[in-house]
Amino acid sequence: MKKFLLLIALLASSLTGAAQETSLKDIVSEYRLDNGMRFLMVQRPGAPMISAGWVAHVGSVNERPGTTGISHLFEHMMFKGTETIGVKDAALDDQLRAELDRLREQMFRLEREDRLKVRTGQAESMSDPALDSDEMKALREQFEAVIKQQRANIIKDQFDQIYTEQGSTGMNAFTNQDMTVYFLRVPSNKLELWFWMESDRLSDPVFREFYSERDVVYEERRMRTESTPTGVQNEVYNSMFWRGHPYGWPVVGWPSDVSAITREQAENYFDIYYAPNNLTRSEERRVGKECRSRWSPYH
Repeated sequence: MKKFLLLIALLASSLTGAAQETSLKDIVSEYRLDNGMRFLMVQRPGAPMISAGWVAHVGSVNERPGTTGISHLFEHMMFKGTETIGVKDAALDDQLRAELDRLREQMFRLEREDRLKVRTGQAESMSDPALDSDEMKALREQFEAVIKQQRANIIKDQFDQIYTEQGSTGMNAFTNQDMTVYFLRVPSNKLELWFWMESDRLSDPVFREFYSERDVVYEERRMRTESTPTGVQNEVYNSMFWRGHPYGWPVVGWPSDVSAITREQAENYFDIYYAPNNLTRSEERRVGKECRSRWSPYH
């Protein structure tokens, strides 16, 4: 992937002169690489900053019951780094992630048994203290201990720090029903940095802090939906209005799904929807207040 991004860099540097602003079609230069990735460029004279970003054409509409919210979870996970960014010892990080997966699978097994007890009337709810067995308590303690080790090995927010130290601003992302968008503003003389950074996290992502970040997303859902006066009612209305359609579930996901998504499911989701032929990259030099980032959906 890094090789074809270098090709894009050469194409971007070869654009000269200002495009006459007549229509969007006239000012956008479009390239499609052999792997299917679409690249859109607009060059304008003026401020030495470039609005850059890329679109993964996947959103909550691509999910299914049981994994709702996974697209939004990816918005968080894609900032966690790679094998070379965000971690002190990559080999140790691999071991810790594998151990967390092993412990979490054992916890899932106990939770499935607990749900069966609730359905058969042996317990009132999943929050029944009687369900909190000694085995579950021991697994929870082991899980937290490994999480602590993982955090000690992480370089927090290094992906953001690298960009910020090189003069970039506004790094952010958003998810809706149909797409997930990642964007920032980067100095024009650091455009190659953007190519390398984004190539690295697309070709070599590491979903570290997966379970703790999943809990962050769950808390975000509680804050924006469950703690607002009409949040839950709006979800119920949308689920009825879009009955039988994937717009019927919220972008942030149903709470029971968000708390149960596994890292294996996330990796499979990435392999399917973050392929090059499902991505559109865009870069545009900013001039004054009238300039806006240009995005075009991939069909």
